[in-house]
Amino acid sequence: MSYDLVITNGTLVTEDGLLEADVAAEDSQIAAIGCSGSLEGNKIVDANGKHVLPGAIDPHTHHGIYNSLEEDANTESRSDLVGGVTTTGNFFRRAGSYEEIMDDYFEAAEANYRHDYFFSLGLLSFKHVEEIPLIVEELGITTFKWYMNYKYAAREKFGVDCEMRDDFGSAFIKALANQDVPTTLGYHSENVEITNALAGGNPYIETEADDDTKVEGYEVFVEEFPDYAEAQSLVSGASLARQHNYDDSFYAVHVSAGRTANELATLQEAGYDVTGETCTHYLTLTTEECDARMKVNPPVRSADDQETLWKRLADGTISCIGTDHCANTTDEKFGDTIRESKFGFPSSATMLPLILSEGVNEGRISLERAVEVTSTNTAKAWNLYPKKGMIRVGSDADLVVVDLDETKTVTPGLLQSVADYSIYEGRDVTGWPTQTIVGGEIAYENGEVIAEPGSGTHIDRPV
Repeated sequence: MSYDLVITNGTLVTEDGLLEADVAAEDSQIAAIGCSGSLEGNKIVDANGKHVLPGAIDPHTHHGIYNSLEEDANTESRSDLVGGVTTTGNFFRRAGSYEEIMDDYFEAAEANYRHDYFFSLGLLSFKHVEEIPLIVEELGITTFKWYMNYKYAAREKFGVDCEMRDDFGSAFIKALANQDVPTTLGYHSENVEITNALAGGNPYIETEADDDTKVEGYEVFVEEFPDYAEAQSLVSGASLARQHNYDDSFYAVHVSAGRTANELATLQEAGYDVTGETCTHYLTLTTEECDARMKVNPPVRSADDQETLWKRLADGTISCIGTDHCANTTDEKFGDTIRESKFGFPSSATMLPLILSEGVNEGRISLERAVEVTSTNTAKAWNLYPKKGMIRVGSDADLVVVDLDETKTVTPGLLQSVADYSIYEGRDVTGWPTQTIVGGEIAYENGEVIAEPGSGTHIDRPV
């Protein structure tokens, strides 16, 4: 038979290893895998000399913060396709009842995403905790986030009627553990009693700038958000999850420090089934390279931290890669000083290329491991597997053809985001997609985004 699309002559990266084979798509799913040259298709992608990977999944984005969700869904999914990302998870937070407000956000998302997506909701109040069964059963959302960094800022920042203390977290985790379907809790590790004291106040509550503020560099944030405050909070949060038999669904987001990664390894050795994520900026930048463009929490740390994170990514301690992507422009991002500059930056489109360039091509991890941490493990952690994250008959035909030898210099124009800057601007990166396939359709090819807004859809879970 002839299939809708066949990728031929490539090397597939599967859960069983590398395979010289063709892969075919029909009706948005992978329909067949066969010997090279054996499958016929209405459309043919010749992947000779290239590798075929399951589409990358960025589980850690923040669409709808600096711009409307409608705008970000359009422009950032366009950018994602350039970098081989075919699914994104949006950490989304609003103070109102999710039962009442999510229909409008689904409508905006459905009309504008160019690839599939899912929401992970930030629970900000006890009212939100009460809504968990409805969110799971009616909205098809099974993943959530606990913002420890907002522990003493929630009332003022979000206008809710509680703070995010441990009684709130305990109720949150207990409610998730009581659901009949798999759920996941993303956890921002930060001991704010320590960080607020070092910062001389709560950095998450806006105050008027001091006219006498001294000139400061990026290192001030490394001092005010130290590694031990992150590491201690990780252990504390994981322990609370374990008290409710929920550690197997506990996911530590954006691990930035080698110390934290080592504590994660200690927990796993002790029998905790917790999952760790790090981000590409922690793997590819150091404090000395950073300025206001890279302002993020937790901050980018030392070369020693970077080395430990790569080690823990390779040995299985850290299972997933995210980006903490925020779509902003220089006008929105930069203030007169680094303190007045905003947190967050765009980076989803560079996730897979950087892991290929700095991980695979530099010999830090294998290509198979790169696929695990950018796709397969992420699909498992966020309740998307086996619909997403693998090359297997019956899974969604989300695929990316990559040339491991192609070098490109990062520019905002290359990435096609709404952002007019990149924290990797000017950097030569080796290993890029030549084609990105979403649901069996060519969505990006050789520099051109083909997929139209609205061609993606929400992934209802459980799948």
